[in-house]
Amino acid sequence: MSYAHRRFTKKRTGSAELMYLFIVLVAGFGTAWWAGHKVGLDLSSVTVAASILGLTETGRVSHGPAGYQPAAEVQANQAPLAPYCQAGQTPTFALALQNLKQQAGDVLGTPVECEHPVSPTGDTVQQTTTGLVAYTKLTNTLSFTDGWRHWATTPRGLVAWEGTDSNPPAN
Repeated sequence: MSYAHRRFTKKRTGSAELMYLFIVLVAGFGTAWWAGHKVGLDLSSVTVAASILGLTETGRVSHGPAGYQPAAEVQANQAPLAPYCQAGQTPTFALALQNLKQQAGDVLGTPVECEHPVSPTGDTVQQTTTGLVAYTKLTNTLSFTDGWRHWATTPRGLVAWEGTDSNPPAN
């Protein structure tokens, strides 16, 4: 008769057991940390064991590269492609960017990638050696930033400002 009510008893999830396990693990790690600092245990053997197992391998890979590898002479003849550039194209400033470079000076640096779109609305960016050039189509604003200082061509001419706001000041 003792089994008659068994099908109506609710099974417990293992949450209490998991909580106890968590407490024991935290206490164990805490004790090991405290003992290591209090007694001054040398745990360098853990590092040695990890290196023996290969868990700290950051150097040369022991196997060759996988996949297709073109011949070395083919790679040597080709100049490396700059990001977002077509084959044979070198990064240059577009005409409007050249005007900004003339107005702002050498602060723009030289382009390291080709101008490329970043939004469906037609906004573009181009990375340079000193910062980032951006064109915002909605406001027809061409701007450059080195991360803190900003320059932009607006209907009022060249505007310069500092700070984290990427939009030119209103006045």
